[in-house]
Amino acid sequence: MKNRKIVFAFAILMTNALFAQKTHFQMSSLRPDADSAFTCRVTAKYDNGRFVQYTGCTIFPFTSTKNAKVRLSFDADEVPKFLEFLERVKEKYTEWSNTAATNHVRGFSKKMPIEMKSKGGIWSLFYVDGKPPRSTFDMNRQWEFFIPFFKVDKQGKCFVEWSTGNLEYHVKGGIHGLGNIVEVERCNGGQFVFASVQEIQSLIDCFNIQGGPINKQDVSNLFQ
Repeated sequence: MKNRKIVFAFAILMTNALFAQKTHFQMSSLRPDADSAFTCRVTAKYDNGRFVQYTGCTIFPFTSTKNAKVRLSFDADEVPKFLEFLERVKEKYTEWSNTAATNHVRGFSKKMPIEMKSKGGIWSLFYVDGKPPRSTFDMNRQWEFFIPFFKVDKQGKCFVEWSTGNLEYHVKGGIHGLGNIVEVERCNGGQFVFASVQEIQSLIDCFNIQGGPINKQDVSNLFQ
């Protein structure tokens, strides 16, 4: 009986280990008072522990607006596109940073030949000073969220960065609902700034959830 309990407990540990997920990525080159770890949560559909497809993704990137945070939510169809985008950015960053180092490049900036567009597949919300979340979603707008730029500073350090751009929310009637007053709440966009291949990879790794939870009734199949 004791041995059976040990085996069962071990099975639970093994099951949990199979779908342990990385939920943070690194951006170390932001302003001195900014965090370096940021959140990325990816969800997926499984069939008896086997990955079927991504179902969504939520990312909290950096924003320079004080007392604010930006949340990007990706629909299921956009997650694979974003992952492909990241892989292409990593490949191009590797190529261009090697070129910059070989040729001793300093003080340089150029748009990468990569971009990701989405119409209605990526939702942008922001929170300022503890107020309710403000959505900037617009079905009629062709979002061009991600247009990465490669940069080399004066010391030869290479970066790749992109942003959602500034976010706005128009409050009709003002915060007190008086007359025709329209107040606009603003927040600087969500920024992504990576200073190495490893940092880009840290975000890509958040999507590595191919091993999903196994149904309890199938746990015994692990021990043949």
